[in-house]
Amino acid sequence: MKLNTAYRLTINGDGENRQYHLYSRWLVQIYIQTYQTLGKQINIEQLIDGLWIPASI
Repeated sequence: MKLNTAYRLTINGDGENRQYHLYSRWLVQIYIQTYQTLGKQINIEQLIDGLWIPASI
């Protein structure tokens, strides 16, 4: 049985923070590419055993 993987992206820029909870690694990669192009700082975490752990994609 495949476990669902959750990612939390926090986007910092222009004095505002946005947070996204995503369940697809592919979609996370699209968000990262988009926000990096816009020059935003991105923090990526992955939900593992009920804890948000820093992740790299």
